[in-house]
Amino acid sequence: MITLEHLPSPPVFGQVTAFENDGRLQALLGSEALITAKKWLGEGMYIEVEVGQEPVRTAHSKQEAREAFYAHTETPWQRVMFAYYEEGWEAAVHEMIKCRGEGSLHDVASTVASLIIKMSSLIAKVHTLLPSPKKIKAPYDVAQDRGRCDGSIVSVAWHPNTNTLAAVICDDTVRVFTAGQPNKPILKHRLQKSITSIAWMPFSALVLAVGCEAGVLLWHLDPVNAMLRPSGSCATFLPCPGTSPITTLSWHPRGNVLVCAGGSSSQVVVWDVWREVSVVVHSGSGGTVTLAVWSPDSSRLFVAYSSKIMRVFETHGWNYEQWSVDSPVVSAVWSRRGHLLLFVTQEDPVLYHLAFLPGEGVGGTQVAAQVADLTQIAVASLEGDQISVGGAVKQIAWDPRSERLAVVFHNSQLLALFHTHTHPSLHLAPGGFICGEPGCVPVTVSFQQNLSSGAVLSVVWSSGKVTHLPMRYSSRDPLAASFIHNTSLPHAHSTTLPNTSFTVNSFFTNNVSPISSPLTGRLFSSP
Repeated sequence: MITLEHLPSPPVFGQVTAFENDGRLQALLGSEALITAKKWLGEGMYIEVEVGQEPVRTAHSKQEAREAFYAHTETPWQRVMFAYYEEGWEAAVHEMIKCRGEGSLHDVASTVASLIIKMSSLIAKVHTLLPSPKKIKAPYDVAQDRGRCDGSIVSVAWHPNTNTLAAVICDDTVRVFTAGQPNKPILKHRLQKSITSIAWMPFSALVLAVGCEAGVLLWHLDPVNAMLRPSGSCATFLPCPGTSPITTLSWHPRGNVLVCAGGSSSQVVVWDVWREVSVVVHSGSGGTVTLAVWSPDSSRLFVAYSSKIMRVFETHGWNYEQWSVDSPVVSAVWSRRGHLLLFVTQEDPVLYHLAFLPGEGVGGTQVAAQVADLTQIAVASLEGDQISVGGAVKQIAWDPRSERLAVVFHNSQLLALFHTHTHPSLHLAPGGFICGEPGCVPVTVSFQQNLSSGAVLSVVWSSGKVTHLPMRYSSRDPLAASFIHNTSLPHAHSTTLPNTSFTVNSFFTNNVSPISSPLTGRLFSSP
């Protein structure tokens, strides 16, 4: 079994990992690494993820805005109903209190509203004195890194078919970056609070699902006329009572169908997003659903719970097989063919894998095999400095061809990179350690999805910066496209690079018809 001791030494202090060429990670100074990434990826394809300092003005309340532009011709009850539809029941109750003196009936309603506010305040005070259960979070939760992030960007997600990247900002906004486009739309909505996860819809131009405290927001963006600040009308709200706040999102590989879960329930909810119809495909024991990941071939759905169990469903009849683990699963990824599943747990520094056989049913192996020991160790850099790496794993990410696996640890300055081979069986080889600027800790990672060769790993650091690490290698997968180049390996301190850029698959469709799969055909049939 491979361990972290098998990986090559990390770079010297002050250098950052810049690129991989033929299986070797190379380090450069920070400025040289940025120039290298731009040259390797091409000026037209490189996305610089930055959030500028925009002037911020004190926001005025909606009530003040209405008073400034509209004549006061509404009746008190109309104002109450308008406040309810605009800002919810609490705003409506406050509006009732303002109705005092406008009639005997209004005085009664105002008195009742005052009592409601006092009772609500009293309940809130009592609630703060009681011991509260630990808040349920997704294993890889965007919101959990806000307090520790010194910068503004806390997570990124690549579009599966286009050269587009979404970035979650600390202020609960989402920025969309597209290669070659100067506009960077800012997605902001009054319901978009405490973002936990984001996911791009496959085979659509720009449809982004944002999981948050209230439910799921679907943003529909225009790729031709990209507005800087799309209005709230561009977002469709999918209410998820019982599963809010959302902890996990996962799109069906062919789009249109979205699985989401969260709250304090064990329900797995599947949405037909075009019809805005949801179905609970499973509700049972196990605790809160913390993670759901669809296999690339759409035949299986992996679901992890806050307890020590996990399930894999076959998506035709929604039967499942269940495994018991020593601690809750925090991250899991499928292989490109959907026949292998890698996962890590909260307490065990071990990488596990399950194999699945084709055919009817789930077909998973009875016991999860250990494939990598990630126990914390002290590694020596090229200069002899001791650096601690390993231990509890925060996230694992697999590139689209399942040939590069990145591992993010809690409170470690280094990322671990493994070379993987999945045919005919799983094999891991040492890749190396990925290092950022001094003092920076990796927060999350995401692989670019639309490359036809090589790989690009985007890393969000604790400083709020995002770096892109290009990787050139010859694929060992007989079904994957080989990456052929006739250039020699660049020297670690050289910035003279070939003009070869990565090839990008830019296929996408703007109008996607509802898919016909065993899932949607059975669950979302027309009446």
